[in-house]
Amino acid sequence: MNEHTEALASRLTQILNDPELCADAVTRLVSAKAVFGYLDDALRSGDALPTRWSNRWTTGIGAITDFHDVTDHYDALSEALRATGEPVTCWRALSTARDQWALLKAAMASGSPLPEPWQR
Repeated sequence: MNEHTEALASRLTQILNDPELCADAVTRLVSAKAVFGYLDDALRSGDALPTRWSNRWTTGIGAITDFHDVTDHYDALSEALRATGEPVTCWRALSTARDQWALLKAAMASGSPLPEPWQR
């Protein structure tokens, strides 16, 4: 059942994409880190992928043939979510996390292999 991972992925998208004030960045970053942690744990444990994601390897022109790029997006997202400090630092980290999450989701929706930590 993918309802759990679907809800977590949707919530992370919502947290990262909501309009924000710099003053709220610390709280939002902590929330995003927690939600991503739950999603990461679920996918590492083999839970079903969110509905729009596909773990199929594509072939042909433009195919993703290895997991290095998607793992790089995963790593950059994870690193951004570990940032700490003042609101401006957290606000910048949220921006990076938002960009990397968008790239990771796009790769997963296009049939990319899973990032290395989620390999099954």
